[in-house]
Amino acid sequence: MRRPPDLSRRGLLAAGAALSTLPLAAAQAQQGQVVFSSWGGAFQDALRQAMLTPAGQALGITVREDTTNGIQDVRAQITARRVTWDVTEQELPTAETLKRENALEPLDYGVINTDGIPRALVNSHYVGFINFTRVIAWQVSTYGGNGPQTWADFWDVRRFPGKRSLYNRVNYNLEAATMSLGVPIADVYRVLATREGMERAWARLAEIAPHITVWYRGGSQAAQLLRDGEVDIIHMGHNRVVSVIGSGRRIGWRFEGGTMDIDALMVPRGAPNRANAMRLINEMLKPEPQARLAKVMPLGPVNVNAFRAGILTEEEALQINTHPVNIDKQLLIDPNFYIGRLDQLTERFDRIMQARR
Repeated sequence: MRRPPDLSRRGLLAAGAALSTLPLAAAQAQQGQVVFSSWGGAFQDALRQAMLTPAGQALGITVREDTTNGIQDVRAQITARRVTWDVTEQELPTAETLKRENALEPLDYGVINTDGIPRALVNSHYVGFINFTRVIAWQVSTYGGNGPQTWADFWDVRRFPGKRSLYNRVNYNLEAATMSLGVPIADVYRVLATREGMERAWARLAEIAPHITVWYRGGSQAAQLLRDGEVDIIHMGHNRVVSVIGSGRRIGWRFEGGTMDIDALMVPRGAPNRANAMRLINEMLKPEPQARLAKVMPLGPVNVNAFRAGILTEEEALQINTHPVNIDKQLLIDPNFYIGRLDQLTERFDRIMQARR
């Protein structure tokens, strides 16, 4: 990730002074609650410990939690006009897609301070939150320490037989299929920009689909599959892999060939606690909470000031995907590739999965 230019500090002091002059009823309204949705499992446990509980205490509000499976959950609430989430965490292409569908509230940058956050991740309706990487992970009991470490290995079912698992989304899988053809990381999107390159990627997905035992739907499910030994090789969040290893399971993995993405925070249109949503987002983007989350679970902070917060040791920093020794080993997902055609690509991806079941 490129180091962002310094951004001017927002008028938080002025906003705080204005808050002190609000009528009592308005101040009490801000003391209520906020509902936050994320991906569940160990990741959400880490969020609660590092961010959500401290934020609730700092703001004097109750932070309630829910889980999401992606864009359809947000759409369903808005379509039914029964929005219950105030803040949701989603992938960057989903964020832009929802913005274009007029499904998000504009963010209040008079409340949300973006110092230290790359300008490219500060949008009128969403803001970057964390960097995460999905890596190839394998059971040492099946393959030993020198397991299937590249996408060509993942596709090689003769050399590396065993139960496989991939994420039940077109995102990441088209890129993985392209890399399995031997395409270098730097050329993946150049290849996918051509009709021939796309067709080759779809053909590779159709080739591996019959060998996928489980198309998992969330990170907690992926971790459970790996922890229980239900799959031998899987593409999943490296933070979840570290969690499984911490439970005593012998797992091999590397950053090489990983697919790095960025999650964003956003407020669904019609959120019932919009003011508290802005305040919660502001708390979650501060350097200290970002560093605490990386310490609990090795995810990449979007706020570069997190690395200067005095919370992470050098050893801990080396386990983070955005550390200089790791960053160039991974493919940074290009959200522009999916924006405007995510539904179309998803439809074809679903057809491939259904045809091979």
